[in-house]
Amino acid sequence: MDILPEIVRLAGAGRVVRLGYRRPGDGASTDYVVEPYALQRGPDGARLHAWKLEPDEGGGGWRDFRLDRIVSAADGGRSFTPRAPMTLEVEAVGGAAPAHFDAWGDRPIAGMGDADDYFRQIETAMLDGKVTEEEMSLAEALRDRVEIHQRKAAHARVFANVLHEVLQDGRISHREELYLRNVRAFLDRLGWAP
Repeated sequence: MDILPEIVRLAGAGRVVRLGYRRPGDGASTDYVVEPYALQRGPDGARLHAWKLEPDEGGGGWRDFRLDRIVSAADGGRSFTPRAPMTLEVEAVGGAAPAHFDAWGDRPIAGMGDADDYFRQIETAMLDGKVTEEEMSLAEALRDRVEIHQRKAAHARVFANVLHEVLQDGRISHREELYLRNVRAFLDRLGWAP
């Protein structure tokens, strides 16, 4: 099943969506029940803008979910009446596949070369909160192929992305605090941490 078309289909039918979402620092996905409203591009990739219904932690409210971290989408078991206009055009995020875009324009980051490879590696390595020696070795090899200012920019982007996701529910849990510390330690081990 293609996740994005399923989200669009369910939203068009006025159904809430049960998302399997892999949050930073979690090994497994977390289930969220949401009302989907918009597909957007952001500096950290394509996102689904939704009203979170469940889980109750941190209360409901608006939340963005990165498309590259959604692992499943299914009917949430009930209908909803939209609380805001819905704009779920797949073209808003560059087509059916999640696309990453440069924060300063619509140029795909994939065209940026070694700096993007480095950014993707360190972001992916930190997703589960546990950096293996193999992931560290690959990050170090990629780090050595980019200029120092590109390294710092990649580190800053990773940390900013993590902060954005952690702060979405308006609180920082103990697990998230530990995760943030691990991210900073990993970036520091690579030569610089914000």
